[in-house]
Amino acid sequence: MPGTVLIVDGLATNRIVLKVKLSAAYFHVEQAGSAAEALTRVAHDRPQAVLVTDGLPDSSACDLVRDIHALPGCDRLPVLVLTAKRAPGARLALLKCGACDVLLKPYSEKVLLARLRALSRQAPVEVDLDLTSGAAHALGLAEAQAGFAPRGLVAALHRGTATDQALCHRLAQEMRHRLETFRMDRARQLSGLTAPPDVLLVSLPADAGEAALVRLAELCSAPRTRQSRVLALLDTADDVLAVKLLDMGIHDFATRDADPREIALRIDALLRAKQADDLQRARLRTGLNAAVTDPLTGLYNRRYALAQMARLIETARESKQTFALMVADLDHFKKVNDTYGHAAGDHVLTRVAGALRDALRPGDSLARIGGEEFLVLMPQSGIAAARAMAKHLCRTVRETAIAIPGVEAPLSLTVSIGATVANPAVKDSDLEPERLLADADHALYAAKSGGRDTVTISHLSAA
Repeated sequence: MPGTVLIVDGLATNRIVLKVKLSAAYFHVEQAGSAAEALTRVAHDRPQAVLVTDGLPDSSACDLVRDIHALPGCDRLPVLVLTAKRAPGARLALLKCGACDVLLKPYSEKVLLARLRALSRQAPVEVDLDLTSGAAHALGLAEAQAGFAPRGLVAALHRGTATDQALCHRLAQEMRHRLETFRMDRARQLSGLTAPPDVLLVSLPADAGEAALVRLAELCSAPRTRQSRVLALLDTADDVLAVKLLDMGIHDFATRDADPREIALRIDALLRAKQADDLQRARLRTGLNAAVTDPLTGLYNRRYALAQMARLIETARESKQTFALMVADLDHFKKVNDTYGHAAGDHVLTRVAGALRDALRPGDSLARIGGEEFLVLMPQSGIAAARAMAKHLCRTVRETAIAIPGVEAPLSLTVSIGATVANPAVKDSDLEPERLLADADHALYAAKSGGRDTVTISHLSAA
């Protein structure tokens, strides 16, 4: 369902007319009669878009757009302006202020609604995920700094006409971004670019038929260009085609005879939004990785290990194959911290973690689940394989000499390991992550009691 749109107009009758039109299209509508009221509502209600007219009693539309974007967390809030000003440069000035589009009165109701629907689909990553401010910061999704977009890559797909080529030449002069041009019938050459384009500038003829729209849809969904922003250039103002393009997923459109500076501004706005979303996705990946990774050793943490064990259990149940689980604990590790300090202890843990990881088979996994305690998961493994790997890990740690700054002789530690084997073929077997972990912990306790630097297999594994 479409989101909330804030209508800002000094005349109540204008607001009512707009509210009726938007409500009929299932938008939730809020109203403000002045710029001051609009800023209060934006800060409090966080609408999905703001619709501003140029009839405000206390501000110009341009100043209000700037003030909205200056509010914390609102630098990417889309603001559309409805204006009767047809003076040359008025439209350009509003776009420079940050308006995402400027519709001249009398405007097409269908184009307005299509534009609002498109903005709903193009919500920023953090808005689309409905993250609270605290969650966004925890995942590294603090709002990006607004400003000029870094130099990006724009790919222009044209029809080869002199008009298209002249426009591309002018745009190359107006933009800071790199512009690569291709004939529309040679769009496959996009694969030769060193990186996917940030923006696709697509020239469409007035009689663009189904075949041209299908090609455009293919570009919007192709792996290399599906994250690209798309700006369509139309021969003339064609409301029917514009609505169709917006509803099929393009991000913006303009007429070919528009001021090249306007087209350049639209490209820059699309590129800035695309780069901001790219940055947020990268931060999200980093945040999610941090949520399942031990920051000291770089291994998976306990949360991830238990989830991975649950997946391994389901796989084992389906395949009826056993798997092994081992808990390894460094012997006398407290003495390292007490003698050499916690910095040395962290260094030892990092070195041991690397040695254990390198000693495992491909497909095995390792996690740090406690201070000096590690969990090993071995898919498709029985008791013999678990025992052999556990002894190999003991030997690996024993033979790993760890140099400590300021200490003449390298340290040599040992590890004790408790293991259990899950067998889904055994009737009434309790294949629960916490139960299996408890079995391995009991075996580890036995290994510690048996003199350390030893391996103990849970007695339940033999059942």
